[in-house]
Amino acid sequence: MRKLSLLSVLYLSLGINNLLSQPLYWNQFEYPKYPWIDSTVNILQTHKKSVIAPFMAKLKKTNKQRVHILHIGDSHVQADIFTHETRTLLGGTFGHAGRGMVFPYTTARTHTAADYRSRHTGKWYYARNVERSPELPIGVTGITSRTYDPQSAFKLSFKEGAIRPEFTRLRILMDRTVRSYDLRIIAGTDTAFVDVFKNAIDSISDQIWVDMPVGSSEYLFELVQSDTLQSYFEIYGISIESPDNRGLLYTSVGINGAGHYSIMRENKLPQHLTDLRPDAIILDVGANDFYQKGMDQQRFKDNLVSIIEMFKTYAPDALIILSNSQDIHRGGYSVRACSIFSTMISDVAKTEKVAFYDWYRVAGGNQSMKIWKSLHLANRDGVHLTRDGYELKGSLIYQSFGRTYRRFFNPPKKETSIIIPCLDPSQLDSVELAKEINATEKKWLEHLVKKGETAWGIAQMYNISVIQLKEWNRLGSYALREGQKLKVFTEFEVQETPPKRSVNSVEVTVPKKSSRQSRATGSVRYHTIQRGETLYSIARKYRMSVSELKRLNNMRSDFIRAGKRLKVK
Repeated sequence: MRKLSLLSVLYLSLGINNLLSQPLYWNQFEYPKYPWIDSTVNILQTHKKSVIAPFMAKLKKTNKQRVHILHIGDSHVQADIFTHETRTLLGGTFGHAGRGMVFPYTTARTHTAADYRSRHTGKWYYARNVERSPELPIGVTGITSRTYDPQSAFKLSFKEGAIRPEFTRLRILMDRTVRSYDLRIIAGTDTAFVDVFKNAIDSISDQIWVDMPVGSSEYLFELVQSDTLQSYFEIYGISIESPDNRGLLYTSVGINGAGHYSIMRENKLPQHLTDLRPDAIILDVGANDFYQKGMDQQRFKDNLVSIIEMFKTYAPDALIILSNSQDIHRGGYSVRACSIFSTMISDVAKTEKVAFYDWYRVAGGNQSMKIWKSLHLANRDGVHLTRDGYELKGSLIYQSFGRTYRRFFNPPKKETSIIIPCLDPSQLDSVELAKEINATEKKWLEHLVKKGETAWGIAQMYNISVIQLKEWNRLGSYALREGQKLKVFTEFEVQETPPKRSVNSVEVTVPKKSSRQSRATGSVRYHTIQRGETLYSIARKYRMSVSELKRLNNMRSDFIRAGKRLKVK
């Protein structure tokens, strides 16, 4: 069984529904180990609060009515690691309404999500939304499988805890005609027979509901040819849910390599949006459209607006949330189009009156991927994250919902939008906003750049991200000049002349925040690494740059382990 992250265990152990009434829990973790994370923008932004108002009202009533979030993405979402983390945490807060959409991925020769496995028998044909001309109709999952063999079957096996006993309803999306094979569903000792053509919500719907006695960790789907007219079976996806009309259902669907072009190939998506009736749609694609060949901005924008219009037409009551890609590395350099994409998404969110989650800035902005990689939070490809990285992302998305909720129902005076372009000392509400979001006492300071100082080193001094430093000071680049004055919003004040004290007749510089794990030996000062610490957090304690700390200890990488001693002077 996979271990839950510390954050998941904390929230699930509380066992309280609608923790939003307890703001403390949303801010329990501020990620001190990851100072490059820009938590000031970890919020769902919107230029008009009226855009997000209906969804916020629904979240407030999940004990009486169900809320359905549909997260559409690419390979990051298909793996379902960060979305699983978000689903688990949101379910612990608002109530678990189901596992959401699953698919027999082996029938389409691709991998399943992290919490279940699929197997199949028989010969299957398939199509995905990443193909230029899919030979089968494509629906909400972005993938379709079809077989002409009535002896075919597929099985879904879930990890322990993935399916709760109350998840007894199967919502099956499939092609329904007189030619469609029927289904026999076996879950443990329970069996259900489904007449595919007759057993439907209505004559034009693709969805069928099947109620089982209890949620099961295994489901076997066998095809049944009940009539000579039946000749094939075509599946678009299966949602496992609770029959109760309350709690939160978080459905994630993603296909490796998907982009905006892929979504536009899903000719069944309008029908499935009508069937699923989501209350919020997170559109989390785009990087695959520009990663290799760059971006035609106008065409890119036109495609995105077309998708938004389709969402508004077939899911008119849904809040649309646009997200972007974090920094991507290729050939050792950041892909510049990620920054362009982020700006464009923000602009479209404003003109189309939808919400925006700025994952690019939350994750650290330009050049931040090298940090994720150095701490083993991202893979070597500079695109995908490790399990630890994805779990961090999932918990950050969870917190963004909580902070948005608190900001919406307890806003600064006369606030008509939830937008954070930057924190500027000339904006009266910016300091109050930072206190609300970070739950820490911060203030604006002025830093005078000294000879040899870099933007990265200064950011480390004050426990901020480089992108924050750049935006607060309207820097065109990260190049600094001696004597330049920079505005810094932080809780850490760096002393120009640190106080000194005598230890064994030797003068030792004392950092502003001393550590119990450090010791003085002659003129050398040591720090014993504690579990969970990073080079960044240690360097910050002793008012050093990371490069200085590494140079002092002859280190070539950023990897450290608990128990080892580091020189800090």
